Amino acid sequence: MSTTADSRARIKWVTQNHSLVAYEDAKISVMAPGLTFAALVFEGFRAYWNPEQEELLIFRLEDHLKRLEFSVVLLELDDPPATEQFTRDILATLKANDFREDTYIRLQVYVDDWGSMTATGPVGSTVICRPRPRVATYQNGQSFITSSWNRNIENASPPRIKASGNYLNSRLAGLEAKRQGAGGAVLLNQDGTIAEGPGGCLFLLRDGVFLTPDVNSGILESITRQTILDIGQDLDIEMEERPVGRTEMYLAEEAFYCGTGQEIGPVTEFDGRAVGTGEPGPVTRALQAKFDEIVRGNSPGHEHWLTRVYNG
Repeated sequence: MSTTADSRARIKWVTQNHSLVAYEDAKISVMAPGLTFAALVFEGFRAYWNPEQEELLIFRLEDHLKRLEFSVVLLELDDPPATEQFTRDILATLKANDFREDTYIRLQVYVDDWGSMTATGPVGSTVICRPRPRVATYQNGQSFITSSWNRNIENASPPRIKASGNYLNSRLAGLEAKRQGAGGAVLLNQDGTIAEGPGGCLFLLRDGVFLTPDVNSGILESITRQTILDIGQDLDIEMEERPVGRTEMYLAEEAFYCGTGQEIGPVTEFDGRAVGTGEPGPVTRALQAKFDEIVRGNSPGHEHWLTRVYNG
């Protein structure tokens, strides 16, 4: 059985419209605008298992929910539930499934029932969680190619929000990378500067400074990215947010790709050119180590980023 199939088989309960429902019974209408017109926003969260504390810790729950609020406002969804309700939904779903391992959580908010492309209600929501171990590329790194597809632009399909419609752009880039045997892709903006990958942000080390495209460079306002900027300050690693040119990828001494799903994944090659030695670099490894301490509740001073599931 594949890892995905195994995870799916272990999901017993989801939350739909704030009630626990058996996984196999959670359904929406085939004519819901959330499906037919991509009138859907979402958040992905990770929860980390700390075996010594016997506790599951959700990372930056409040910050994810604040970003969801912004996405909901932009899509003009009617009377969405309060973030406190979504917090209760997430905790209830995790507890019902009783996962005691690293877990991925997806919260979706969408136009339900039946409606036109411009329908703004009724609003439905679902919370699903599943076991999700750390991806292998966290340790080994992966190669990236530059996609022939450009990134969405702000006045067409704003990439700074987490809306399902934006991920068609990411899918096209991801499929292109897959056809070329690469682990991921870099999407460029119309002016040739770097935006991000299909599901994460990029950092490049040049002359001892980690560069990352700024929030007006066609990126999602990533919570993992902001976490890394904060960790960089803690570790005295210089970070700079600015427009980043394509050719800077080929000059990078280290590079990594970050987001909730992949966490901090080293990039070892861009377009067939090795990054540095072609192996994950020492500064990237230092950031990974600190990140892991924080998300597992082993870093004093960062408890405010963690929400306890079982002993909160």
